[in-house]
Amino acid sequence: MKLTSIHKKIRGMRKKARKLETWADYHKQLHVDSLLQYNKEYVKLWISPFYNLYQINPNLIGRKNPPYKFRRQIFYQLIEIYVAWQEQLEQLNQPYYLKIWLGDPEFMDSQIVAAINDEIDYYNHIFMDHEEHKEFPLKIHHPLMDRFVWKRCVNGYDVWESDLETAQEVNEIQNKAFKIFETEVDGRIERSYFMKTGDMWVGSMRRSGNT
Repeated sequence: MKLTSIHKKIRGMRKKARKLETWADYHKQLHVDSLLQYNKEYVKLWISPFYNLYQINPNLIGRKNPPYKFRRQIFYQLIEIYVAWQEQLEQLNQPYYLKIWLGDPEFMDSQIVAAINDEIDYYNHIFMDHEEHKEFPLKIHHPLMDRFVWKRCVNGYDVWESDLETAQEVNEIQNKAFKIFETEVDGRIERSYFMKTGDMWVGSMRRSGNT
């Protein structure tokens, strides 16, 4: 399948911006039944055409970052969804996890995640902290923005050594890996390589009941 070049201009941005509020309104209703069944719920940025796969270069595919202004508009709506979810989570009268994940530069990795019960601990430890200080990447005028606290974490993905076919592939991944992990799987040690793609800013508002 031939993919579109990532350099192709996206048209109709004003129309897409107008649709963002409708997109956010749809997601403001937390699927409580699903949350209670699976202990987690999330909203990813499945916003076309940016979530589609593009040809970055002959050997690499990926997603296209929206223009900066559109990223700010999406971020604004993520906060709106967060606030709506927080009000609904408070009604459960139990501890919960609620965060905005903001990817940089991989903005399309951004999402809102809610969790309860055992999933709280899982999500509290899903990211590695980033030790170096860096300025927050997006500035927006939202009345609640100043109430958010953000932690800079490491964004990336895992490559399992068992999925690699040649020694050359293993060596290349080893040289690029941000961190190497060893996990026991079915009685044997499996090695995985964490490949860093950028930052993941994890943010939440301080409020009782929020973990």
